[in-house]
Amino acid sequence: MSSKRVTAVHRTARGVSAAAAGLLLLAGCGGGTGDEAAALDEAQVASVLPDEDAMPGWERSEKASTSPMNDLARGSLCPSRGHEGCEKSLFMGSVSFVNENEKAGARFWMIAYEDEEAAEAAYDVLWKRTARTTGKDEADLGQVGEQRDARLGAQYGQGLSVTGQIRVGTAVLWMGSDARSEEKPDQELTEGLAALFSERARQAQNGDEPTAGL
Repeated sequence: MSSKRVTAVHRTARGVSAAAAGLLLLAGCGGGTGDEAAALDEAQVASVLPDEDAMPGWERSEKASTSPMNDLARGSLCPSRGHEGCEKSLFMGSVSFVNENEKAGARFWMIAYEDEEAAEAAYDVLWKRTARTTGKDEADLGQVGEQRDARLGAQYGQGLSVTGQIRVGTAVLWMGSDARSEEKPDQELTEGLAALFSERARQAQNGDEPTAGL
């Protein structure tokens, strides 16, 4: 499967520096070898979550958290009756960041599933809820993952945000690009955040240590 390499882009817009540096955007592939994408264990989910090395110029506003998909996690991520969308889910993870001048925020959360079929079946169910709660205006994440959708809207406590949902193999990912004190999130930053999260999930499913970052 061919890949698109995004060359280093540096742009400062409204005080927000967005750097999408050498990220691989792999679209339409289950895994790097063409085989079925691997399910992630809890340690791999933790490794997919960006750390401060992957987010230079940013600091965590919420500590990284992972857990098995217990009743509490299902109630939060799949709150419908019967926790629809969490079938065959294994683990969840989340982390949030704010940039050094606190003018932008970034949020990442994810669910890891037993196999690609389970993640694909859950995607539309989960997107219906995501779309209802994140805004009415469509947004663009670039070419990431096998499936992707995004909305632009006001988020309580975050300002105007782009919230994206992406499926990468056996995982469903969400990312938020928050304009905490700006008119709206920077587009290059939004695409960079989506790209780094998607590529880290792809790397983990390929059995590699995730290294993608801004």
